[in-house]
Amino acid sequence: MSWTVLGFGKHSNKTLPQLLFSDPDYFYWAYEGAVLNGRIPQTEIQDAYEKSRNVKIPQKNRLAEYVFDGFSGVFTDLDLVPPDRPDHVGTSKTQRLDRIDMALIRYAKSYDKLGYKLLIPTMKDILFSNKSARISKVKAEAFFDNPDNFIK
Repeated sequence: MSWTVLGFGKHSNKTLPQLLFSDPDYFYWAYEGAVLNGRIPQTEIQDAYEKSRNVKIPQKNRLAEYVFDGFSGVFTDLDLVPPDRPDHVGTSKTQRLDRIDMALIRYAKSYDKLGYKLLIPTMKDILFSNKSARISKVKAEAFFDNPDNFIK
């Protein structure tokens, strides 16, 4: 797909895949508020949204376990766990999914910039085997263009 470059705001000159790897909280805020409508083709917006909620876990026989602070509700960790691992015990709340859902943090707490700052390096480690991998425009778009990276 040929991704449209944002021509406005603090993320000007980025495409949606780049935005999702750099500031997903902004993407979901813009999605919810229809900020992108009329500026980016609706098919691209919807494609990026659906894919970001259905990232395939590359390791076999693993679930994505999201950990949220039991008091504030903010995201604290993402770990890949075997399905038969006992549920987490403690004040933290957890949720397990068969995929990585980048929007889950936003929907758990409507503004959680720190949560996304924790998620992105963890995702880079899971998906690219390097927490500090630089996700260039080409790399971000190639990831989002590959249907093998997503649950259908």
